[in-house]
Amino acid sequence: MTLLVFGAAFLAGPATAQEHAPVQLEPGRSHEMVEGSARYLVTPQGTEIDFDEALVRYRAGAFSPKLDAANRGEFHDWRVWIALPFESVASEGAYPMRRVIGIGGIFVRVPRVHLACDGEPSSEILASQTRQGGPLSARYFTYSRSQSFTIEPGQSCLALINTASSDNPNIGIFREGELGTRQVVAVLLKGGFTATLLIIGLILAIVSYLTSRPLGVLIGMAYSLTMLQNEASLFTTTFIPDPLAAREAWENITLVTIFTMLNVFLFGFRRKLRLENGILRMGLAALAILPVIAIARNSNATPDIIWAFYLALFLFAITIAWRFPIAPRLRAVAGLILFSSAIGAVAIEPYYLGRDLSDLTIEWFRDAIRLVAGLGMLLLLLVDVLQTRRERARMFAERIEALEMQAETDRRLLEAEREYARAREAAMRTKAQLAAASHDIRQPIVGLRAAVASEAERLSPGLQSRLGQAIDYLEHLTREYSDREEPNPTVQLEQQDKPYPIELVTAAVGNMFEGEAKEAGVELEVSGCGCETRVPALALIRATSNLVANALRHADPSAVMVTANSEEGRCEIRVSDDGRGMDPSTLAAARVPGAKSDSSDGDGLGLAIVNDLAARHEFEFSLSSQPGAGTLAVISFIQDNG
Repeated sequence: MTLLVFGAAFLAGPATAQEHAPVQLEPGRSHEMVEGSARYLVTPQGTEIDFDEALVRYRAGAFSPKLDAANRGEFHDWRVWIALPFESVASEGAYPMRRVIGIGGIFVRVPRVHLACDGEPSSEILASQTRQGGPLSARYFTYSRSQSFTIEPGQSCLALINTASSDNPNIGIFREGELGTRQVVAVLLKGGFTATLLIIGLILAIVSYLTSRPLGVLIGMAYSLTMLQNEASLFTTTFIPDPLAAREAWENITLVTIFTMLNVFLFGFRRKLRLENGILRMGLAALAILPVIAIARNSNATPDIIWAFYLALFLFAITIAWRFPIAPRLRAVAGLILFSSAIGAVAIEPYYLGRDLSDLTIEWFRDAIRLVAGLGMLLLLLVDVLQTRRERARMFAERIEALEMQAETDRRLLEAEREYARAREAAMRTKAQLAAASHDIRQPIVGLRAAVASEAERLSPGLQSRLGQAIDYLEHLTREYSDREEPNPTVQLEQQDKPYPIELVTAAVGNMFEGEAKEAGVELEVSGCGCETRVPALALIRATSNLVANALRHADPSAVMVTANSEEGRCEIRVSDDGRGMDPSTLAAARVPGAKSDSSDGDGLGLAIVNDLAARHEFEFSLSSQPGAGTLAVISFIQDNG
């Protein structure tokens, strides 16, 4: 409606004060923007006059060239009269012309148009009845068109237009069946503006849906419905000829809008209000608007319906300010925008604070408020989506960096472990060689001791003592490198002093891989038993964790199970998965240190480490697999319950 009047006034330009001659109607053409030839009368407040009185005052010269500025302001009583004289300039003998009068403006009530032509009785051509007694209705809410009438060549007529609005309307006299091009453009612009607001709401809902924000979807839909409600009077007047039916349609649209905004409020605060059930929320929203429905059906009290609408609008704004699914600061800005828009809408409402504003000004502010509210919320949502994407990208990059660092650490630890294993093996070989050498040396030492004893009588006591000390020293050195005389101190240090429950191993492994399994979407099941053992816990944890890591990272499973049980004096830790499994050749190659598939990013040492741990700590390790049936790894060792 704003664009209609504004656009028409802009295209027409200002009317000059001297253009008050009758409009000259020419055959074959329409005449747009003829309000410059009109005169105006505004009666005092509380005073309404009929057509006959208005005609008398016009003939008495009481009408002025323009609308009196002192009486401007919004009012809905019938105080404004507009007189438009026009005459036909068709040549004598020409055919009569069929014409209609079009009036463009912001109308709370449809204007009344009376026509008085020379030689004919006056009649109403836009009112509640035709001159034949049939119903009359406006064709458009913002652009009303009268019934057609006939004007003879040379005939003069006067149109007296009674309006309940203080705005200067645009007036045109058109050929029958023709509408002014400027009015068509203005109506299309208004329709396009409304469509733009609806599209904003739909975009808000779609973006919220794509980013998994159900409350945002409801907010977008409620916003679109609110924009439609603001133009409900335009649509109902356009498409429904009966005024009462049009009002009923407007009431229904308003009630649906109130219900939707209440439902959004209840959904946003459903946890606080303990209203998780959707049917219960909708029932409560319907119950809340029952008084408004009663008012709409019985009293037709428009102010009460409007206040109910604004109350729902403020609840809608509260929902956005506290529950709109965006960043807190952006949510506060969105709430401020909508609160300001709601307050502004109330401030310019014609039934309340907007009484001193013209209808055109009110409509302009309404459109501006709706546009700012919609674009503001949409812009904030898009900003939040971009910020969320950047934050997710940053977190993803940090996660990748952390995984790379962890992989590098694991690789270094594995390399150090391999170096340690090689050094230990070399030391063991060296010690075995030294032990064999000490055994070989011990026999000559025994012979040397016997020889010294046989010659004791020939040797002095001092020399005998020194030779005995030397032989004892050599014998002591051979015992240092012999593993037959004393147990290996290194192996002894690795044994557990007391038995411990095997649940400690399975629980530790479960805690190690719980996060990785959850992130990969794999179900990790861990269970223990009361079995106890003296096998070093660190060795069992290392072996079991290598098996679980292989299953999670290389088997593509949906579930990995780590279970412990005891049977016939032995404990077992079983690691199984339902992944892709291995054929016999792949299974054999997996046991070879360094062997791995082309798609693997590991070092191929996991099973080799398990085999090495099993050999060093005297527990058994077995592996079985079938293609498509998963893999089963079993660690078995002696049970020791103390």
